[in-house]
Amino acid sequence: MFMEFPVTSATVRILPNGLTIILDPDDSAPVVSSQLWVETGSIHEARLLGSGVSHFLEHMVFKGGGDFGPSDLAETVQAAGGHWNAYTSFDRTVYYIDGPASGLNSFLDVLAAMVFHPHLPESEFEKEKDVIRREIDMGLDDPDDTNHRLLFNTAFSRDARRQPVIGHRHLFDKITYDDLRTYHATRYTPERACLCLAGDFDPAVILGKIDALFASIPRGSGEEPLIPVDPAQLGPRRGRDTFAVPTSRITLSWKIPSLGHPDIPALDIAAAILGRGRSARLYRSIREEKELALEISAWSWSQSACEGLFAVSAETSPEKREALIAAIREELAAFPNSALEDDIAKAKRQIAASQFRTLTTISGRASDLASNWHEARDLDFTRSYLAQLDAVTAADIRRAFTHLTDSVETLTILDPEGTPAPASIAARKRRRPEPETFTLANGTTIALLPDPKVPVIALQAAVRAGAASETPGTAGLNRLLASALPKATRHRSAAELANTLESLGAAIGASSGNNSLLIQLSGLSPDLATLIPLFGEVLCEPALDSASIEREKSSQLASLQESLEDPLSVGFRNLRSRLFGKSGFGIPSLGDESSLTSLNRLSLAAHHSLHFRGPNVCLALAGDFDPAEAKELLTAALDPLPGGDAWHPSRSEVLDPSELVVPLDKKQAVLALGYPGCAALDEHRHALRMLQEWSSDMAGPFFTRIREELGLAYQVGATQFHGHDTGLFAFYMATNPDQIELAEEELRSQIAQLGSEGIPDEAFERVRSTVLSATAIEQQAPGSIARHAAIDLLFGLPADHFRQLTGIYETITPDEVRTAAHQLLAHRLPVLIRVLPPSDPTA
Repeated sequence: MFMEFPVTSATVRILPNGLTIILDPDDSAPVVSSQLWVETGSIHEARLLGSGVSHFLEHMVFKGGGDFGPSDLAETVQAAGGHWNAYTSFDRTVYYIDGPASGLNSFLDVLAAMVFHPHLPESEFEKEKDVIRREIDMGLDDPDDTNHRLLFNTAFSRDARRQPVIGHRHLFDKITYDDLRTYHATRYTPERACLCLAGDFDPAVILGKIDALFASIPRGSGEEPLIPVDPAQLGPRRGRDTFAVPTSRITLSWKIPSLGHPDIPALDIAAAILGRGRSARLYRSIREEKELALEISAWSWSQSACEGLFAVSAETSPEKREALIAAIREELAAFPNSALEDDIAKAKRQIAASQFRTLTTISGRASDLASNWHEARDLDFTRSYLAQLDAVTAADIRRAFTHLTDSVETLTILDPEGTPAPASIAARKRRRPEPETFTLANGTTIALLPDPKVPVIALQAAVRAGAASETPGTAGLNRLLASALPKATRHRSAAELANTLESLGAAIGASSGNNSLLIQLSGLSPDLATLIPLFGEVLCEPALDSASIEREKSSQLASLQESLEDPLSVGFRNLRSRLFGKSGFGIPSLGDESSLTSLNRLSLAAHHSLHFRGPNVCLALAGDFDPAEAKELLTAALDPLPGGDAWHPSRSEVLDPSELVVPLDKKQAVLALGYPGCAALDEHRHALRMLQEWSSDMAGPFFTRIREELGLAYQVGATQFHGHDTGLFAFYMATNPDQIELAEEELRSQIAQLGSEGIPDEAFERVRSTVLSATAIEQQAPGSIARHAAIDLLFGLPADHFRQLTGIYETITPDEVRTAAHQLLAHRLPVLIRVLPPSDPTA
């Protein structure tokens, strides 16, 4: 059954100066997304190609514009409750602000000022260059970034996309202040821009505001830059590098035509069949059966007017590297001659489900519309492209596969250091029904939160377990169980389960946290009667077979080894163990090599038996469904869960303050300072949410003082979690090792001021607005709603408690936040972790 993507009701208007205006009003939720897309990116940098000037300019426009001073932009957005950011890619720079509908006028004021009338203060030029230099260094410490650079630099010989968006350090250093201003004047012009608004607004009213802000901006002039493109690739290309990673990362890719070519939909379907999900052919054959890969996927990437890539990406141990490459080639060679019809139907369903999920949030809808305009100048391009996908046949895929010839193949390998080189997208407006909560005979608590806006559903189970249920000898157990749990059941093999789910465009997964194990499922509403019984099988009767567990252990071990090379991960791993000791929240979620080695099927089965009991399980279903039908299905699906007594975690240990220096041979240094935080039901938890926002926001003291004024950090902020009886509130910063002492001094100074003064009265309403808008945004998608409800139920709160948060934050006072800050930060010293490069270069 093909489900058509809805025809958009959005409208397009082009101002006389060339600025495109897309308006998509929707009053189903009191939120808006305002996005300004500028059609310029790293490929448009002309003589500055490879310098990253597009990305640099994106940073600099946040320094003030129009009538807004350096801090006024952030304060205005915060006061209006906005959440803002920007990104730069190959062919676009996008600025967006999401928030409450009441803030739209302010959001437009800010976007117009920063994008078209930025101050670009010369006094900030070198300071921001230092920030980006550290960002470049962080990228060089990141294996994913390195692998991406290796692929694009090898696959493309002259194409502008072979240059990293952030730029090469030596070219970035050469950018002058005049270069920056000239690039803005030349590229940030209205005929190269699109303003897209989606959400709760009156088009007639907002058009007047738009005209007042944007209509007088003069149209640009000058020719478009000459963008280098590749000549025809006439032979295979190879690239290899090494990095501090535990596994080899392999990518086999082929050049494919640009978006718009009739074979592109067929190649997208082929990529989904081969590598999308656990029932995909490559996953089943190469990972599960041959056990040659830890992870494997396939993808197809295409843009308008330029070549794209069809690729298979995989991770494996170095000794299996060449066998893996051979197996991938063997699978792809056999693919066109195999039976494809059933897999084609599954792939179409998967892609349709993914596109429908974009409609569940206003931000997703705005992005879909703006992207459609950017690529095709057609707001309904997603709809027409899905129709093209639905028309794909096996014959189309076989024809499209002829593009994947040896002459356009590229192979890249990122090996561990020391490894020898190889030998060879209009939601329906309906009234939202009230939630219902009920308890089964076995003690399982279930909440139904129907919302018929979009035909999708989300199911979330929260099981009382998590970090508090582990010991040093079982560290990583919850993470491993979460990985193995949704793979197969006693009644369905891994292939059968994955194939059934993915044929419906559905997905199931699990994760572990501090207080619980979480199992989630998403899918389309018509499949409710199929999906709920499957979810029940996964929850009640997982197979937990030894072979699958061993594969997941290998993947978890690789993740562990990689995390031990990441400065921020190392900082928080040590912070938690220093604060909570060797039990509960002090145990690393990934475990360690010793504990992972000892875990087996018996360990996981015993853990499942202890925790997966009715009184330990809370479940929430959100989305478009019939409550009566859902209640009947859930009752039958979860009835096999045993009853008995609820499991309760032991009391957490909180250790005395201490300091630790952790040597790590990286280009950056990390500071992490942690304090015992709130329990999940602590009266101060909402006040600490305000403190966290103030400490992490771009208008807050940590960002403005440490990053902007002093240029001491690329990353700085705060994070927290709430546990069953205590929690963690932590501050962190990534900085230059040479500046570590000054950075620590400033960080401690800001924390001390926060502990004594809380949030300044003049900033309090701005922080409140930001928290309120974040709360509204989090309550849009069914997956987020179900997650909130299930976790709240687990702690004894009502299923709709998350809907009460708006009222709580509207009434919280500066004195309450000041009291919480003083209690958190003034009564004891923190645990302090410094992650630094070794002082001895040979260490």
